[in-house]
Amino acid sequence: MGLLVGDNLWPVVIFTAIFLLLLDLMHRRKFWTARYPPGPVPLPGLGNLLQVDYENMPYSFYKLRQRYGDVFSLQMAWKPVIVINGLKAVRELLVTCGDDTADRPEMPIYNHLGYGHKSKGKEL
Repeated sequence: MGLLVGDNLWPVVIFTAIFLLLLDLMHRRKFWTARYPPGPVPLPGLGNLLQVDYENMPYSFYKLRQRYGDVFSLQMAWKPVIVINGLKAVRELLVTCGDDTADRPEMPIYNHLGYGHKSKGKEL
């Protein structure tokens, strides 16, 4: 019982945290690479949040496009994101694979932006 009290607790906590982060990284990498396009390696817990400049998103996507191509994947915290960059890739996605992308679920934010029958858009 002396192991889990006092000063001996911190090494156990640090070891457990590092072990869980590495376990999460291995689990994510195993399932991520099989289902998503290539992209930068995400950090455990944060994903690619630190690799994207939110002040200048077009330039960040331009740099990622040069490295990974027109279609790449990011992980924003725990949420996977597929980025389609470039006119040719967008056209191919919407025209050639239109049936696959037509049944996307409705986003709740659309109601607040003024889309849909229950929208809360503001009149100026």
